[in-house]
Amino acid sequence: MSDISHLKGLIDTAAELEDQSVEQQNNFNDDPPPAGITVGRFVEYIELGMHEQPDYMGKEKPDAEMVRVTFELLHPDKNMREWEHDGEKHRHGQLLSIQLPKKMNEKAKYKRLFNKMTYGRDIKHLAQMLGEAFIIEVFHNTVKKEGRGDVTYANLDKDGNFGISAPYVVDPMTQERKEYNISEPTYPIRLFLWKNPTQETWDSLFIDGTREVKQEDGSLKQVSKNWLQERIQSATNFSGSPLDQMLNAVDDLAVTETKAETADLPDTLPSEGQPTEAAEKPAETQVDAPATDAAEPSGSTADDALAALGLVA
Repeated sequence: MSDISHLKGLIDTAAELEDQSVEQQNNFNDDPPPAGITVGRFVEYIELGMHEQPDYMGKEKPDAEMVRVTFELLHPDKNMREWEHDGEKHRHGQLLSIQLPKKMNEKAKYKRLFNKMTYGRDIKHLAQMLGEAFIIEVFHNTVKKEGRGDVTYANLDKDGNFGISAPYVVDPMTQERKEYNISEPTYPIRLFLWKNPTQETWDSLFIDGTREVKQEDGSLKQVSKNWLQERIQSATNFSGSPLDQMLNAVDDLAVTETKAETADLPDTLPSEGQPTEAAEKPAETQVDAPATDAAEPSGSTADDALAALGLVA
């Protein structure tokens, strides 16, 4: 498995501070990963802070802690992609990411994902499984887009049920366990903890450069490609947070107040003409659907992902 020993201290601290086992009441083109069974590894756990949630049946929902989770799909025939950049050949698996509220109640999608990934093991925090291999089922949904026709998105779940399981099978007769040989990830493992940020984990999220966006009046505007750090800094509880203090080298800033909790509302709600809980569309991969909580920048290229890996000057 990938060497993530340099992150072990942060991961152990995360597990001590938050027990998530306890229930509370690249692909650089537009082709999504193929639907069906594949294999992959868990490569990103990024906490995004508190963000506004869509209303439910006209009732305002409280802000929720959001998390970005990414798997690199590594099936040698289905998911590996090769390309050349600046005379160098690159080979990577397709990335599939989702953003979801970090809620540990029994019906929450995050809790269901956690249970699938732990498959009965004594694990306290999702980040403890970074680098691990899984059998993964990819689901497709098709959405009609104005001016684009039918667009297919890849998702990690169908109707809130995740197709993720252990990377082995057990013979029912002999009880022998057969492990699948799943490649190591080709992308670096990325971790960012809201309550325990470090300069190293923050810097790993940076994407250099700008992209050109067409405005309503037809003019072109240059905007930053650094959408992930900007998303985190847009959190409603960013002011006074440990990250704010780290970046600004100040202490004891007041934390902004978030909306009060309301009773037992679903994590997300379906939008008209689009399947419930479609996965997000990561800027560096363009393989899955936009998150319901916020749209990420469109029009990304291979350079975006290469820049995130430090492969583009």
